[in-house]
Amino acid sequence: MMAMVFALSFSVIATGASQFSLKKVPGSSGDTVTAINNSSQVVVNKGTSTSYDVLVWSRKNGFQDLGLTGMNSGGAAIDNLGDVVGAGDPDNSGVLQAFLWQPTGGVEWLGSLGGGLSGASGVNASGAVVGLSYTAVPLQHAFLWTQAGGMQDLTPALTSIGGATATAVNAANEVVGYYFPNGSGNPVGFTWTEAGGLQNLGPAGTVALAVNDARMVVGQSPNAGGYSHAFSWTENGGMMDLGTLGGTESTALGVNNLGWVVGTSLTNSKLDLLHAFLWTPAGGMQDLATIAGVPSGQQAYWVKVNDYGVIALSTNAGLQILIPKMTVTVTSSANPAVAGEPITFTATVTSLAGAPPDGETMEFMLAGKTMGSATLSNGVAQFTTSTIPAGTYLVAATYQGDDNYLASTSASLKQVVNP
Repeated sequence: MMAMVFALSFSVIATGASQFSLKKVPGSSGDTVTAINNSSQVVVNKGTSTSYDVLVWSRKNGFQDLGLTGMNSGGAAIDNLGDVVGAGDPDNSGVLQAFLWQPTGGVEWLGSLGGGLSGASGVNASGAVVGLSYTAVPLQHAFLWTQAGGMQDLTPALTSIGGATATAVNAANEVVGYYFPNGSGNPVGFTWTEAGGLQNLGPAGTVALAVNDARMVVGQSPNAGGYSHAFSWTENGGMMDLGTLGGTESTALGVNNLGWVVGTSLTNSKLDLLHAFLWTPAGGMQDLATIAGVPSGQQAYWVKVNDYGVIALSTNAGLQILIPKMTVTVTSSANPAVAGEPITFTATVTSLAGAPPDGETMEFMLAGKTMGSATLSNGVAQFTTSTIPAGTYLVAATYQGDDNYLASTSASLKQVVNP
């Protein structure tokens, strides 16, 4: 059951120009688990099927090696502080153990519920870690670990061989996962809170795989026809079947605080490959081969999304980062204008994920030279000048980019200034 921490082998749309830029993580291995945080730091499991090197990668800083020992280490999740969790082999004994790695403190091995073997699959910025561990019996149980309380068994009454796995935890320490009820051969999803304990989620065959801070849960659940489909669940709306990309089955693997869901789905292609999808409340389920330009011949394996809409996608061709494209437009308050009078240039920046964060910089260019800058608010920045001499000029605005988004420049605006 340990492999279920890192590899859930389920059988599991707009057209036009791509709305994402694709960046390949250099030297990354294909078909590996990945994760991404709100600074677009990505977990990279690099190596062969029997030996992994766990690293963190970002566009600006490149690779950072976690320095784990052992031959079978794997990273599974990363929080917004850059903390990474997964499973490793601290003493080369062949028995995996859950770990928490922090950029300033290095690695901490989290122990087990008495059976030696454990693995972590989720972490939040408060340092709460969730996953699975064997008990002394031994049975596989779900756990929640905190610095203050250590490892807590979330399924203490469970005696089934199938066991339990906690897969994710949100900012409020609400945990999701799945377990095999005593006497059952089918899993059931669960949610867990300190106040309410363990609550079942969905019918038999349901697995809950991710949760956002609004307590929206996603995963895979059987539909009325017996096929396993990606689902989302909210306390007010209940279970929602998210459908497929034309095939029979799909799996939701991640959800962000925008309510975007990512996962994999079979299509109606005869190649029978899993494609990665993005589901949004407005657009429904869309194929990332269509809206992001991911080659349709690639087999999708693992996909996660951060709160800025940046997607980490692992396929047989390696790890790719899908970055929402920023579209910049610039307008003038007076065109033509008269020399000496104020002209206000307004730049608007937007993307599939909305506007960039407030306070980021826009640069305004006149005839290829910087004439000033301004900060964004709700995707809009304005710059006013009265010093442009008479003539005809090309004006453009450039968004400078950040940890998540690439820089982008508007089309040029022809500005006329009369004497």
